[in-house]
Amino acid sequence: MHQVMNAMASSIISKRALIFLLAFLGANGQTCTDGAASTCTNTGHYPTWEDAPASGKEFDHDNDKSICSLPIITVEEWEAGRYWEREEPVIVKNVTDGWLALQHWTKEEMIRRYPDVLVGMGSSRDLGQTGPDDAGDALQKVTIKDFIVNHMHDADKYVFDRKLNMPDDLLKDCEPYPMPTRQYKEDFAAVVKLGLPEREMWKDHLALTIGRDLQGLTFHRHNAAWNVVVFGIKRWILYDGERFAQNITRLKRMTRDVNNPIQLTGANWIRQLYDKDERKEEIRTYGHDCIQRAGEMIYVPHGWAHMVVNIGDTVAIVSERGLGAMAA
Repeated sequence: MHQVMNAMASSIISKRALIFLLAFLGANGQTCTDGAASTCTNTGHYPTWEDAPASGKEFDHDNDKSICSLPIITVEEWEAGRYWEREEPVIVKNVTDGWLALQHWTKEEMIRRYPDVLVGMGSSRDLGQTGPDDAGDALQKVTIKDFIVNHMHDADKYVFDRKLNMPDDLLKDCEPYPMPTRQYKEDFAAVVKLGLPEREMWKDHLALTIGRDLQGLTFHRHNAAWNVVVFGIKRWILYDGERFAQNITRLKRMTRDVNNPIQLTGANWIRQLYDKDERKEEIRTYGHDCIQRAGEMIYVPHGWAHMVVNIGDTVAIVSERGLGAMAA
């Protein structure tokens, strides 16, 4: 290999040839960094998050106004308007500006810095059907390195475990936290003084999610929550809880194939059911169909049914109202 490289270095070669060579050398999933001693990190099937397959052509509608009607606001508008106290979803842009996660959570750096951090791995369909909390105890515990290198691109392996505590270094990578989670961290006493019931209090709970293209939880509901994408893209289908509050049959009819007891994945729901039986009209009238990009946060109010489809390898962080930091 050294002889080949020396021969190439001594000749005039095109930029295209260099790019091709580097891509070939990195195709084995190893990323090498030059330094005092050259080191290589095994990054699994693809060298970076961005190199992995992404179904953007099929699922990314670029938030066409005829499809996505959600307001997209700034962090300053989010905080000044206290949108987390409202009952409408919203997208907030540039949330990750200044986050160390932008450097520390690249694929190579995440494996290098946090190889032994435990995460919960399971089926995204099961997580959607049972809910992340109920599925938590049944999830397989693996390390971040093991998941990314050996399991991430299996047919149905997804990391989303709200019962495992994130180590301090990972948490610091996400500072400053979005409000209102940040308030609990910065002024715990003031939050407690409000006298809110536990379920209505935003605490210091954060959860990590990592998944490949077309992964994501199927339709489910829970307390108010926010989700920030650090790397990748997500497509969200949201359905207003008020629409089915007195008619749970409507929810089942909209979100499931009533003739199939096995719930479809999010991607296949869009492919097979979205255009049938007035679902698309119902969702776009009483819900939202939107794209969330890296650096953006989406807020989902209490009780809204929602599902997510990853577009490409995606890494995100989640906080839910009423949940505190879990035991390590």
